[in-house]
Amino acid sequence: MNFSKQNTFYVFLWIIVSQFVSLLGSSMTRFILGIWVYQSTGQVLSFAMVLVASYLPSVVVSPFVGNYIDRNGPRLALVVGGILGSGLLAYGTVVAIADQLTLFFVLLLSVGLSIVSALETPALQTLTPMLVAEEHLSRANGMLASATSTTNIVGPILAGALYAYGTISWIIGINFVTYLLALIVVFILWKRLVTIKESHNNEQQYSFWQDMIKGFHYTWKYKALFAMIMLHTWLNVALGVNSVIRQPYILEFGSEEQFGLVTSLFGVGMVLGSIVMSTLKVVRKMIWYILLSSLGMGLSVLLTGLTEHVWMIGCLWIMMGFLLPITNTLSITLIQCNTDAAYLGRVFSISRMLSWGTLPLAYVIGGFAGDWLVSHQVTFTFLSPYGFLLVLAGASIVIIIAYYAFFSNIKELEEKTSL
Repeated sequence: MNFSKQNTFYVFLWIIVSQFVSLLGSSMTRFILGIWVYQSTGQVLSFAMVLVASYLPSVVVSPFVGNYIDRNGPRLALVVGGILGSGLLAYGTVVAIADQLTLFFVLLLSVGLSIVSALETPALQTLTPMLVAEEHLSRANGMLASATSTTNIVGPILAGALYAYGTISWIIGINFVTYLLALIVVFILWKRLVTIKESHNNEQQYSFWQDMIKGFHYTWKYKALFAMIMLHTWLNVALGVNSVIRQPYILEFGSEEQFGLVTSLFGVGMVLGSIVMSTLKVVRKMIWYILLSSLGMGLSVLLTGLTEHVWMIGCLWIMMGFLLPITNTLSITLIQCNTDAAYLGRVFSISRMLSWGTLPLAYVIGGFAGDWLVSHQVTFTFLSPYGFLLVLAGASIVIIIAYYAFFSNIKELEEKTSL
């Protein structure tokens, strides 16, 4: 770079603030589109289709996006994502004002915004170590996690309040403004976001497809790095089953209001954990913090299946929410510290593809197993079918963590970051 990372931390802060505003608008839009689809169609399947459209395209395009970022730099991906997102939301606002929203249009909008997310998230993860010194990476990633966690809680609240006094066009319009503001910030900081990597793009000697294959080969060859990615992939399977089962489980003995309360407590835990990670500088024993926090989440899921006391479940979910940003933040930091800058975009995109790609499998497994056990009235001593599946999911996480703690080479990632 032509300037030191110490002098570019404020650039990173501006990016964080602008992305926080953009993420807040996106959270509002996702929430209100889900409500609109369910109210308009009265079908849970339609709502599920919107959920699939919101993340599946991101899984599909991630490898291509990662290769694009490594060839052209992360700032170009941010600009392309900002322009595409602003254009989609501007058109969506016009359609909503004209009262022409349909399920098909909402699905198309969800697909488009999913692709935008696939552009912006790995771009931000790739840009962060270019602007922030290595000893402050965990704190910087904690700030990103804090922004995401906060918007996931505040967004639905704001959207619900605005929807009560306005229309869906207001929400989509606000999201358009937030995307536009974030795009303007990127343009203002354009020269400050120049990186050494971009100055080498003209020396590229491989085709796009060759570079993408090289990204997969690099990720697979670096066994410790691939082990870290697969850790999150396996964890997502178990946590995905938990996501499907926890609602019907709690509604067996609790009310919808109580389920909403414990879900909110999970979000509060995420915000608190993200704030802690944004204030602490972690440079040692990151692997053990990751494994211990993941173990804590597994035990929280397991214990949830063993109790029918809502207050106890609330305490467990606060802890689970608190531990999640610790695992994610430190994992991202280790990947950034152990990946060649030329491959960062591809590695993060491959990680996104694998970890997100397991969620549909987890949803299907959890939904099918739950329905089958209930329809056949299978019981497990003092456990309900849903409780049994939660215990099984939590125990699976414990087993996964035990394997990685004693048999995996994942601890090799710590060698480079230890000071």
